[in-house]
Amino acid sequence: MKHRVCAVTGSRAEYGLLYPLLLKLSQDNIELQLVVTGSHLYSAFGDTQREIENSGLKIHERVPIPLEGDSRASIAKATGAALSSFAGYFDENRPELLVLLGDRYEIFAAAIAASLQGIPIAHLYGGETTVGAVDEFLRHSITKMSILHFTACEQYRRRVIQLGEAPERVFNVGALGVENCLHTELMTLPELQESLGFRLEDKPYSVVTFHPVTLEDNTADAQLYELVRAMDAFPGMQYIITKANADSGGRTINRIWETEKAIRDNWLVVSSLGKRRYLSALTYAAMILGNSSSGIIEAPAMKTPTVNIGDRQRGRVMADSIICCEPAAKDIISAMEKALSPAFKAIAANAINPFGDGRTSQRIMGVIQKYLAHGPHTMKKIFYDIEGTL
Repeated sequence: MKHRVCAVTGSRAEYGLLYPLLLKLSQDNIELQLVVTGSHLYSAFGDTQREIENSGLKIHERVPIPLEGDSRASIAKATGAALSSFAGYFDENRPELLVLLGDRYEIFAAAIAASLQGIPIAHLYGGETTVGAVDEFLRHSITKMSILHFTACEQYRRRVIQLGEAPERVFNVGALGVENCLHTELMTLPELQESLGFRLEDKPYSVVTFHPVTLEDNTADAQLYELVRAMDAFPGMQYIITKANADSGGRTINRIWETEKAIRDNWLVVSSLGKRRYLSALTYAAMILGNSSSGIIEAPAMKTPTVNIGDRQRGRVMADSIICCEPAAKDIISAMEKALSPAFKAIAANAINPFGDGRTSQRIMGVIQKYLAHGPHTMKKIFYDIEGTL
């Protein structure tokens, strides 16, 4: 009899990270129940459920949640609706283990619904800290609801233990994003250019992703216009821009991208590139620009310089290939000039990525298989106190 394991995906970025693990979970002695929710199901965010369908993975259930607005109240209401929907799903479909990645509100809702119904959770990537985003406290809350913990580096593992989780249940496995970088068959630059219908071969280009800083009030548009001013200071640069996720303030950012694109022929604005095109774009890019976690994890693995803007990612472990700057045009311009310099390109080419060697999904599966074989399982756990810290 196969073990039933559920995994939830709610956004393009987190699905791309989960993919190698999902492939392993769909094999051998496991029945994978893949639940698709959030922005995957909305055309405004690229209708990325199609990418999942085309990958060959079977979707077990679609759980739509209301994404009519992106105010803080709208996101709170969407979280409540997601909690109710996931409660119904887990009542009818009870897995032995729920696998969750990240810290978005729909993942938080799934964690609450599962933990209240006694379903053990395996969580990927606790212990991280992102000063500028609500993800910060959602992530730590999911950690406290989880039984198994998979972290991207040793410093994050220590933080999860500091939160009271027993060391024998916390595993430093590296980042799935690095695994994708090292094992995805990438497109050539001509293939990428043809696929996008956008000139890339004769000019340098940057990959741009800018998300709202969700712990700041109404800063998205002002900060984005600062970024636009900086981008315009490099007229010889092409820009591949991926839209923001369904966060508070995300639609404001996406409207600005679309409006500003209309008067610039060196911009390409897309809802989603998909994993293969995105990683291919990173490989040949002059830099990745914005405040996406991919600039912190994937870009260093691709030896591509990152200009990381503002506070959204502040607090994460960072490679030497990352330049952090304030969300002001003059600071962004200075950081971009540095990223384009031969000296910094050499630094990026030799930077050590702190997030593993590309065997993350293999390590996770080893732990999950041992856990499933051990049964029966309990949700009981003792708070682990670190001696000498009180």
